[in-house]
Amino acid sequence: MALILPDMLARLPITTSAPLLFGLPVLVVAVLLSAMWYQQSQQAIIDLADENIEQIHSLAATKIADVLSMPVRICEVNAHLIQSGSLDPANLQAWRGALANQASAFDMLSAISWGGADGRSAWVSRYADGSFYWALKDDPLATTMSEWRLDVEGGVSGEPTSTFEFNLFSRPWFQTPRDAAQATWSEPFVWVGGEDSEGVTLGLSYGIPLHDSTGGFLGVIDADFSLNELSSFLRSVEIGKTGVAVLATTDARLLAASNDTPVVTTDGKRVNAHDSPDPLIATAAGFIGAAEVVRDTHVEIEIADEVYYLRASPIGQEIGLDWTLTTMVPEKDFIAEIETQFHRSLITSLAAVALALVIGLIAARWIVAPLVTLVTAVRRIGQGDLDVNVKVHHAPEYKKLADEINKMTAGLKDRMRMRESLSLAMEVQRNLLPSSDPVINGLDIAGHSTYCDETGGDYYDFLDVMGSDKETVVVAVGDVMGHGVAAAMLMATARGILRSRCAVPGSLADFLEHLNSMLVPDTGGYRFMTMLLATINVQRQELRWSSAGHGPPIIYDASSDQFPEIDGGGIPLGIFDDASYEEYTQTGVSSGQVIVAATDGTWETKGQDGSLYGMHRLRELLRENAHRTAAEISEVICNTLAEFRGPAGQDDDLTLVIVKVL
Repeated sequence: MALILPDMLARLPITTSAPLLFGLPVLVVAVLLSAMWYQQSQQAIIDLADENIEQIHSLAATKIADVLSMPVRICEVNAHLIQSGSLDPANLQAWRGALANQASAFDMLSAISWGGADGRSAWVSRYADGSFYWALKDDPLATTMSEWRLDVEGGVSGEPTSTFEFNLFSRPWFQTPRDAAQATWSEPFVWVGGEDSEGVTLGLSYGIPLHDSTGGFLGVIDADFSLNELSSFLRSVEIGKTGVAVLATTDARLLAASNDTPVVTTDGKRVNAHDSPDPLIATAAGFIGAAEVVRDTHVEIEIADEVYYLRASPIGQEIGLDWTLTTMVPEKDFIAEIETQFHRSLITSLAAVALALVIGLIAARWIVAPLVTLVTAVRRIGQGDLDVNVKVHHAPEYKKLADEINKMTAGLKDRMRMRESLSLAMEVQRNLLPSSDPVINGLDIAGHSTYCDETGGDYYDFLDVMGSDKETVVVAVGDVMGHGVAAAMLMATARGILRSRCAVPGSLADFLEHLNSMLVPDTGGYRFMTMLLATINVQRQELRWSSAGHGPPIIYDASSDQFPEIDGGGIPLGIFDDASYEEYTQTGVSSGQVIVAATDGTWETKGQDGSLYGMHRLRELLRENAHRTAAEISEVICNTLAEFRGPAGQDDDLTLVIVKVL
């Protein structure tokens, strides 16, 4: 039998046998591979759907969360500026420059507003054409608000652009936080004559009520934006080819949609998803309340004899919102290209019978050329060129890979923009730390803080406490659980509360109890921070301290070459609203002593072998360098810890304050 086939081929002309020898194996292999590929493609459809829907979902959720976090950030910054006196509610005219700069930097916001308890109000708003307006009502008895158009430098002309009737106390952005007595979001509200081209706009605002030191209501600082921004974003996201994304509250009332489905009726009422004329959105309404059930996978639903992949997940809970993002993509968006490729493979297999050799050469170039294009594009992206747009007119797999690379590049651009926003937040937080060390007779003082992320949760300060003398330094060192933006926000809040409390005399324990009582309503007991407050007075040779879950100061006495052991402390801040704290006293503060207040990122620095630097090494470092100045000791500690870490990055915030008795 082995001799029959060669003998048969020997009788045929080479023009026939050669195509058979090259063509038949190619055809058989092509048919077998096509059949196997088609069977596996069914599972590939499901996997591809999961991957694409997850990417679509994650991109939309990340952008929405980023947009929603901006009002919270800007309100907290302005609340701090008001509490610190940088923005004076008694002089609203002076606010124009600051609010104009903020509105220009955070251009996704529609308005940044202030409403005072006396009825006076001011805001900077952005109109649909991109222009900014300054509005002011400076007379509590007036019933009108005046508005000026801002020029590119934030200036205004002499006469108002417009004047209109205005009652602050009827505005939702003012009423909601004032009545709630805490920072909160308003319910989405509808107003006529807003940014929308048809005159109907759905808005959302975040406001923080502010109070004076006696608890009296001062007013509300607010930031708001049009939810049309979210609809515009969803329309810009490719939801498959013909898919739909919809954002709604848990009661199924629409907030934004990726198609032209209205979220507000012409008579100013919000649309319920159940009543939407779009069958996809009406079907999605049934899953909005069950977002937790389908958040980690998709479900298949059938609408008008067509299968759709649906995914829903909650969004906004971390900033106080209870919304649901739902995406629906038709199955045909994933299967069409696969079926097309299957038929193309069969045709290619038949053609390969006659042209096997030629096709082999052509196929090699056909396969390699787009791969070279993709590799070149990825290399350029790796070198920082994020304007690369890969265009591959080739097989669907390459096209899809090119599309994914383009989506990845767009995602990297978004992350770069996010990093720029984080850089701004880092600059703001850096400004919250002391710009210089205090000069106290008889003391040499140095403070230092390094964050492992752009922002962090460590904090140190030198407090100006009412009633304390000029010979006393008051040191605060705090450490928020975790690090990053959330920790930075809690740190900034604690700093503002602590500094405002300094206007009233009291013990260090009083300060901690006041700070704890103010933080617990915001943290709900789920986030906490430790803090050490200490005062040092050389004249009285006295060290006093009070601790909320933070280690006591480290003392090195050079004259006796000893580290006096001191103790005492309470539970961390932000856990229990009835927590109490004690104040402790250490006498005998004398020349040559070095007192260190630090966070655990100092002695818990990890070395290359995973070991911790430890308190013992830190004490030895203090003993060896006690003759240096406070700034030099701080620098030696930081450099030593950096050498101990080696090439590994810093994994925790590091903060320390050195006080040396002269």
